[in-house]
Amino acid sequence: MDLTRASLLREMLTGTELGSRTTEFGYSLRRFTARRSGLMLFGPVDDEPWHLTAHLDDELHRAGVEDMRPSLVRWAPPPDAPPHLAIGLDRLRDSGRGESLLVVAEDNPAPTLLERISDVRRRGTTIFSIGNGDSELMSLSHEALVPELLVPDGFGWTSRQVEYDHDEPQSALTEVETRTTEGFEMTQHLVSLAAADEEAGRAGWRRRLRTAIERLSGEPA
Repeated sequence: MDLTRASLLREMLTGTELGSRTTEFGYSLRRFTARRSGLMLFGPVDDEPWHLTAHLDDELHRAGVEDMRPSLVRWAPPPDAPPHLAIGLDRLRDSGRGESLLVVAEDNPAPTLLERISDVRRRGTTIFSIGNGDSELMSLSHEALVPELLVPDGFGWTSRQVEYDHDEPQSALTEVETRTTEGFEMTQHLVSLAAADEEAGRAGWRRRLRTAIERLSGEPA
């Protein structure tokens, strides 16, 4: 999905729960990432979030937000990897307050991934996640998005109920149409656009005042 299509989609979703939640999520990423280069992205060893890292980097660069360019943290970067793809697990051990870790896990996260996230959280880093509703990942996250629960009717995507009882048969957790992947990708595009918004960089009270003025006047403030 290119920038034009993603922007049009975001405009179409204005006023929906998906549009509102992805905007709030992107704004929170900006607000809680106070250190320069303090935004890290992390995911399963076999599905590292290259896609979202690249889109966030493009959108933030386009918006002139150079102090929050994201870093992809990799499980085992090869020795000859370029600098931006050579950031390994040591980066997590160096994390701390004023930084954010955005975890992207479309499937249930492995215990090793959860352990790393827990360690980072204990260091004071703010944890964000985009996932499938896994209860352990949700409990570790300060803010979480579950895309398949947010997509509005009419977008050609069938949702399922998130199950938290691990005694249920596995089939109850996996009966999801393949189009859920499209919804998961769509959510990442929306978060990238929101994080780069001019509004995201404003103080909270200024943003709330602007919203109130627009509602009263019916015109953009």
